[in-house]
Amino acid sequence: MNTSSEQYLSALGANQTLSPAQLDELETKGYVVIHDVIDKDWLEDMRAAFDSLVEKEGDNLAVEHHQEATATRIANMINKGTVWEKAWAHPLILSVCRHIFQGPFKVSSLNGREALHHGGHQPLHADWKKPRPDFPKVHLVNAIIAIDDLSAANGAPRIIPGTHHRPELPEDVLADCGLPHPDEVIFEAPAGSVMIYNAHAWHGGTNNNAGTRRRVLHSLYIDREDMQQQDQRKWLRPETASRLTPAQKWLLDVL
Repeated sequence: MNTSSEQYLSALGANQTLSPAQLDELETKGYVVIHDVIDKDWLEDMRAAFDSLVEKEGDNLAVEHHQEATATRIANMINKGTVWEKAWAHPLILSVCRHIFQGPFKVSSLNGREALHHGGHQPLHADWKKPRPDFPKVHLVNAIIAIDDLSAANGAPRIIPGTHHRPELPEDVLADCGLPHPDEVIFEAPAGSVMIYNAHAWHGGTNNNAGTRRRVLHSLYIDREDMQQQDQRKWLRPETASRLTPAQKWLLDVL
């Protein structure tokens, strides 16, 4: 990693020490779950902001990314409120990203998702769809931030431990990526928890059978040389840019 990248990441606080257990989980499972990352007041602010955006944007929700029939999505949240800035630039999340990438990275996107009652199921997938001649290089890391309590009943995400070590996509190996997988683990955790994972691992949403609220943030990070899901040189609003630090602008690749 070059000197300027090191300086910006240090300015962002991305130098927190991970425990031996967390490091082992990242290597063997491809993910780590950390509780109590988001405090109660911040959760309340995010819930209010999430619902306000849903009401405000209506049919235009997630037009910057993609819409989903059985889930509510919000896209490009970097530009939609100060409450989200502590999320995509959270020092602990960035510290885990730094360990996984082992090189410079940037924000790819910040999106919200809530599986609707009886909806939200996704086939198992990896977020990187391209061939990987450079395997095992990591191109994507995702952080799922639980705004509400997540459970198997309300559609918590599932992930297949260890699949970050496989170069294949699940659709190349499995007969039906929509079926339950014998090795899947459900991200059941209280609100305020974060699951940070190598996004080459196979994962997907599950059905919200209970119908309770299930709001999450997807804070996606990408190798510095790859193209962002939401190009912030195109989307970043002047009022957003005006309040960001140089390190935050570097993280968004708009510096």
